Amino acid sequence: MAEGAATAGAADPRPPLDVAVGVLVDPAGRFLLTSRPPGKVYAGHWEFPGGKLEPGETVEAALRRELHEELGITIGPAHAWQVELVSYPHAHVRLHFLKVFEWQGGLEMREGQHMSWQALPVRVAPVLPGTLPVLRWLAAERGHAGPTHLEPGVAGTAAHYTAAMDWLDRVRWDDRGLVAAIAQERGTGDVLMMAWMNRDALAATVARGQAVYWSRSRNRLWHKGEESGHFQQVHEVRLDCDGDVVLLQVTQLGHEPGVACHTGRHSCFFQRLEGESWHAVEPVLVDPERIYR
Repeated sequence: MAEGAATAGAADPRPPLDVAVGVLVDPAGRFLLTSRPPGKVYAGHWEFPGGKLEPGETVEAALRRELHEELGITIGPAHAWQVELVSYPHAHVRLHFLKVFEWQGGLEMREGQHMSWQALPVRVAPVLPGTLPVLRWLAAERGHAGPTHLEPGVAGTAAHYTAAMDWLDRVRWDDRGLVAAIAQERGTGDVLMMAWMNRDALAATVARGQAVYWSRSRNRLWHKGEESGHFQQVHEVRLDCDGDVVLLQVTQLGHEPGVACHTGRHSCFFQRLEGESWHAVEPVLVDPERIYR
């Protein structure tokens, strides 16, 4: 076995080290990968976050502690999913994977690592060997065919991923990694709202066919309609001449069709300047208290 390689660990005579691993899944279906910090084995490799169990600790308790220590978040329910034995040259580990869909707090990289919300195929590389089975499980669950990740050095894969992500590189992201996104109603041409997108939000929008934005206040992806039920079906995505504004042509869906604004109005642009004051010129179509009850 080459130095640094890893294998399935069923035949390893060493007693396994138990590790709790969190598969955080956001409303857009993206999962969180983090890079291993400098100074650790496999530094720079991408993995699902987590850490080893302390004496007397349950898997779930270890995951809650580790994710708070590493990422600064408090997780909601943790759903036991898969267990995998992996043998590394430095350790034999038993990885307990748990899915997490809810958490509180902004993601902080407290150990100098990096983070990336990903979908299949994963575009960050290299991927930690113990992470590869998880990508295969996710592919099986989601009906994904083809490569699950970039294989450095394998002919054709780098070109495939470069071509696949080139359209995202054409966007002029600002210094925060964001771009302005305008939602325009298909048919009427009405401008419904403006929000922000990062790379993951735009990629998720294209993959889902529904608008996914980046919430600056909550510091996470925001699937439009996740709370209100007022989803936006995306028919077309355009980029302006300078590459710094995205235009979505959408159909506004929901219990009250046509309501895009959190105030219960058709459009967020309901205030018109008349003289030296702003006046609301569109009616409230539904009580916002009912939308967010």
